[in-house]
Amino acid sequence: MITQQVTAIALRIFSIWLLIQLILNLPSFVLLFTSVAQYQQHEIPMGAYAGLIGAIILAGLIAVFLINKAANSVLSRAKSNFEATLSSDSQKVLFQLAGLYFVVNALAYLPRSLSFIPNTVEIASSSILWPAGLVFQLAIGLWLVSASTFWHNLFNKLRGRV
Repeated sequence: MITQQVTAIALRIFSIWLLIQLILNLPSFVLLFTSVAQYQQHEIPMGAYAGLIGAIILAGLIAVFLINKAANSVLSRAKSNFEATLSSDSQKVLFQLAGLYFVVNALAYLPRSLSFIPNTVEIASSSILWPAGLVFQLAIGLWLVSASTFWHNLFNKLRGRV
């Protein structure tokens, strides 16, 4: 895999992540606008809500579209010679960087996800799912960091290069 292909894949993954974050944060924007209306002590017209939410969605979708266009542009300029491929060590470093991202992300949110423990005696299954997901993400991240050779060999097998 040449560096331009890795860049295009990274750009596409980033655009997918951006789209997911846009969808996940829409309720936060609605609550933000509601709190602004309460702060000003008068109601904001429904058209303004719809316009602001629409503008946020439009800006996010335009950003996703432009990032995908950049990925296509990078791929169109990519050379197809196999001498410029990433070395095995470079691919392992990429797996380790991805694992490091997962580890840092999980460690950042894990303490916050356990905040329900001092407040309740009963633990609901819905409140345990988020910490369980973060522990799973932490385990995968640690596995990516510590066993990058395994992941490199697995992806080579999946691509039919072994």
